[in-house]
Amino acid sequence: MKSIKFFIISFCLFCAVPLALAQSAEVPSGIISALNEGDASQLSGYLNENVELVIGTQNDVFSKQQATSIIIDFFRKNHVSDFQLLHKGNKDATSFAIGTLKTTTGSFRVYVLTRNNQIQQLRIEPSND
Repeated sequence: MKSIKFFIISFCLFCAVPLALAQSAEVPSGIISALNEGDASQLSGYLNENVELVIGTQNDVFSKQQATSIIIDFFRKNHVSDFQLLHKGNKDATSFAIGTLKTTTGSFRVYVLTRNNQIQQLRIEPSND
């Protein structure tokens, strides 16, 4: 009887732990911090080898190095004063965050999609605010 209880408890824990870990995946706080500070080098540490990037007239899949250059250029032209996280969510190893980036040149809507803590897609588009 004790071995059956042990087996059932072990089985439940074995199933519950991976499920809890999968549901806890969020956009890393370092990405939010990098957006808040306008820190392209910190943000580039989270980029996947290939990233779908939409910033200004740039709209394509870029290598990590190309994407980093585009992000550096964006932050150079648009000095960040604040980033406000509006919404976030996740499913399995994928997570997203949506927010408003306030800069010296205006506000931008930001959408970040990550998988396994690496940015797969980054969109920074002018906001209607």
